Amino acid sequence: MDYYQIEKQDGFFRIGSPEGVFSYLIVGSERAALIDTGYGLGDLKAAVDSLTALPLIIINTHGHCDHVGGNARFDVPCYIHPEDMELARRHTAPELRRENALRLSQSRNYETGELFNALPEDFDTDAYCALGAGKLKSAREGMRFDLGGAELELVETPGHTAGGLSILWREKKLLFVGDAANFFVWLFARESTGKQSYLNMLDKIDALPVDTYIGGHNPRPMTHEDLALFRRAALEADYKRGEPFRPFMDQDRHPRICPLAGFGPEDMFLPGYAAVVIAEDFYKETVR
Repeated sequence: MDYYQIEKQDGFFRIGSPEGVFSYLIVGSERAALIDTGYGLGDLKAAVDSLTALPLIIINTHGHCDHVGGNARFDVPCYIHPEDMELARRHTAPELRRENALRLSQSRNYETGELFNALPEDFDTDAYCALGAGKLKSAREGMRFDLGGAELELVETPGHTAGGLSILWREKKLLFVGDAANFFVWLFARESTGKQSYLNMLDKIDALPVDTYIGGHNPRPMTHEDLALFRRAALEADYKRGEPFRPFMDQDRHPRICPLAGFGPEDMFLPGYAAVVIAEDFYKETVR
C-alpha cells in the first residue's frame, strides 16, 4: 500500500503512484467511486480499502493501459464507454502488460532527466500480466451514479480516444477529465479522433457548470484559462514544424509535438505551456 501516495482533497482522495498517474476516490454515504486505476502495478485495492469499506464502482475515463491497468484487482463493475472497451482489452493483454512493466522499470523523470524503477519492490511480472481488463460494463453520456450525498454524471469527451468519458460532480463544480484535456495531450493514436472533434470537446467542457478540471497526470487542477491555452495549441498546431516525439505506443504514426509559439519541448513545465502531440492526419477526421 505504501507504493501509493494518498492525498485528501476537497471531497475526494487523490491516489498517486511513482509512474505519474492519478486515480481519484469519491466516497459517499452509501457507496464509493474510483475514477481510473492506473497501471495497477501495486496493491491499489489495499490503498482503497484503507479509505473506505463501502461498496465500490470503477469509472474508466478511457481505455489506455495507464487508466485501466488496475481494474482487475477489484471484483466490481468497471464502467467504460463502449468505443473504448476493446481498447481496454488490448491494453491489458499480457504482451502489452509485460512491455509496460519492462519500460516502467526504467522510467525517466522528465523534470530532472533521472532514470528510476517505478515498479514495487515485490512486483510479480507473471501475476501482473495475467490480470486482464476487469469486469467491463458499458457506460454512456448522461449516466448518473448516486453515491449518497454525491452524484456523479458521465460526459462524453472524445479526442484523446473515441470513447473518452469525463465525470461531472455538479455540486463541487468539478470535472474529472482523465487525459481528455491537459497541457501535453496525445492526439496521434489510432483511437484518437482528430482536430475538430478535440476542439468541439473543449468547447463542450468549457460550457459546463465547472470551475475546476482534474486530470489524470497533472497534479495541478486546471481552469477555463487552461482550456483556452489547449484550444490555441490545437488551432496553431503545424505538423510539419513540430518536433519528433517517440512514445511507447503507435510509433509508426510518427507523432510530433506542437507547442504554443515561443515554447520548445524543454519548456514543458513552464507556466503557459500547452502542446498537442499529433500525427500527420490530425487535420483529416470525422467529427464526433
